[in-house]
Amino acid sequence: MNLITRTAVLAALMASSTLTLAEVKVSDAVEYRQGIYKAVRWNFGPMGDMVKGKQEFNADEFSRRAANLAALSKMPLEGFVAGSYNGTYSGSTDALPAIEKDWETFAGIMSDFETNAAALAEAASAGDMDAIRPAFMSVAKTCKSCHDKFKD
Repeated sequence: MNLITRTAVLAALMASSTLTLAEVKVSDAVEYRQGIYKAVRWNFGPMGDMVKGKQEFNADEFSRRAANLAALSKMPLEGFVAGSYNGTYSGSTDALPAIEKDWETFAGIMSDFETNAAALAEAASAGDMDAIRPAFMSVAKTCKSCHDKFKD
């Protein structure tokens, strides 16, 4: 394949991927991010119970769940598309239009979520609750800051 043909194919692929992202239905975006947050809760809840002593600490399970959370933390941002917020979307969502109005702050908090979730996974890999507890609380505080500002 010569250079011109490769360039044309690459340009066509890039255009088609951009078109696909632009054509995302609002309802699909809402379902996507809600699914991710259900998985976040699925993993974060039992870790919280272990941190609080409500459930016996299992280092392997905690580490697995923390790794899952770190992977999930990278996913939801792309599901926040224009028109997919409470009051602008006719379906069920608790996401506020403030996300769209203050995207920079929202994206910053989501970046903090990724960073803190990765730090929790790192702390969890050592299996030491003294290191895990503050890392877990950093994730929880990041979640709360987003909920306080951007969730109904």
